[in-house]
Amino acid sequence: MLPSGDYKIQNFLHTDRFIHMKADGTVVGYEEADIIQLHVTDAAMGLATLFDKLRNQYIVIDNETGHVVGSAESQVLQFSTEGDGKYIIHIMNVNEVWLLNKGKDWTPIVTAPAPPPGVQDYERKYWLFAEFLSFFGNLTVVFVSAHRVAIPYGILAARGV
Repeated sequence: MLPSGDYKIQNFLHTDRFIHMKADGTVVGYEEADIIQLHVTDAAMGLATLFDKLRNQYIVIDNETGHVVGSAESQVLQFSTEGDGKYIIHIMNVNEVWLLNKGKDWTPIVTAPAPPPGVQDYERKYWLFAEFLSFFGNLTVVFVSAHRVAIPYGILAARGV
């Protein structure tokens, strides 16, 4: 399980799309990422809450619509991994996972049964987490899921990171 901290959450299939909450609370894939606070509640079970720092709202799954939305109330989510730093996000023991169905801005993140390997675009269910750990002059250390990488700050600034 990832440690608690501030992350940008990126879709694995649509690599140029990140978690973004619109002003109306709809959570979408967008080219610019919101900073999302992950608060781990049970590391052994992979349980945590997500809080969008831009909108000051928790990110939850609306049980009626299946959409991922903002809420004043937190919801514990489960983060399951199949390796390589890729996570599937869902309610504990429920096979309704976050999906980004299109690689276009403003595509809502919805939940549906996890597509099995071999199904076209099944990787749209995977999410990557990038955390900023510290700054060292012009070098920033970034934690991308399970991999540490050092990236010159100028590259990050040019990309708006």
